Amino acid sequence: MTPTRRDLLRMALAAMGALVLPESAEALGDRTRFRFGHLRIGPGWDPHPGALGTWAQELRLRTSIDVRIDREELGPGDKALFRHPFLVWTGDRETPRLGDRDIERLRRVLSLGGFLFIDNGGRTQPSAQFEASVRAEVERLFPQRPLKPIPIDHVLHRSFYRIDRPLGRRATKSQLEGVELDRRYVVVYSSNDLLGAYQRDRFGGFELEAAPGGEAQREQAFRLGINLVLYALCLDYKDDQTHVNHLLKKRRWRPGSPSGSKSPPPEEP
Repeated sequence: MTPTRRDLLRMALAAMGALVLPESAEALGDRTRFRFGHLRIGPGWDPHPGALGTWAQELRLRTSIDVRIDREELGPGDKALFRHPFLVWTGDRETPRLGDRDIERLRRVLSLGGFLFIDNGGRTQPSAQFEASVRAEVERLFPQRPLKPIPIDHVLHRSFYRIDRPLGRRATKSQLEGVELDRRYVVVYSSNDLLGAYQRDRFGGFELEAAPGGEAQREQAFRLGINLVLYALCLDYKDDQTHVNHLLKKRRWRPGSPSGSKSPPPEEP
């Protein structure tokens, strides 16, 4: 049976530790933990293989979300899509047209409460071929709802941190783009290679330079990643003035410090 939007939100809240499940639900085990679902679309679907693991580690360090570090790799028509409130599509080249059944299933997942983050992983500059593929498939997903710039004052940019500009490894574009459905963004697209800022080499250092802003820009990329997940799980909770102390229970850090440094929590805006 296809999960409803309520089912997806229930799993998301369980991952945040914000929902007390009945004893019968304990058998769900790892299925109640947040885990990135990574879409396998086209030959260039994984330009930064370790980046989602780094992103998951930062979520664990900075919030109280119960996170699995490993990702689940999924086809666009996989039934397991319904288990993931946060899906990721990355690429650095042209991708093939999705099948009609894949489009229908992905549309249903997003309409029922899912969220899709799309990241352009072009190395020296955004891949024009990947972007063209993304725009074409998004148009098929939601006809008459093309990708549009997300206003910088939107709650997504303050769901955990206050962000003035959504940066990645690059600073090519000053705004994210998205598709809004029922007053929530179900698709968000970044041209700035967000995951490229997270990729580590085999020695544990960062593989790619964040340019032009260096490590300060990389920190902003991590903050954007945290905001994206919190927005996908909580939507407009900031607008509702929901308290966020429970999100800071496990880890605390100084707002201007390097990634992962523990310190008193940031002041609430």
